[in-house]
Amino acid sequence: MEVNQVRFGNYSIGSKSAQAGRSGGAQKDESVKEEKKEQLNAQVEADNIFNALDIAGLQNKMQINAVSQKEVNPKNYLSEERIQDIEAMMGDFEAGVNNVANIIESEFPGVFANDAKNALAASIFAQG
Repeated sequence: MEVNQVRFGNYSIGSKSAQAGRSGGAQKDESVKEEKKEQLNAQVEADNIFNALDIAGLQNKMQINAVSQKEVNPKNYLSEERIQDIEAMMGDFEAGVNNVANIIESEFPGVFANDAKNALAASIFAQG
């Protein structure tokens, strides 16, 4: 009893005699593929690959345009009362941060740089 040969790409299902006929074609296909790979490898040079990667990198590079900074005038946006309230709150905040910074310095003398100590003190005071 013989089953008809069924092919899926390079694979086949069927009798051995039908598969034996196919195996010669598979070897021929593989040799053609290897020849094409060799030709492709011969054509590609390392400099060309690096040039292509360089171009791709330039395409993905962000463009950063420097914008001239101008001072924001709070009087354009806030009333005089609100400006005074904010200044008073900032005075209280600075006093609290300085107090916490002094405590940090007394507990850990010379461990933190001044800017790191102030940043830590500000985060501690803001949480409390």
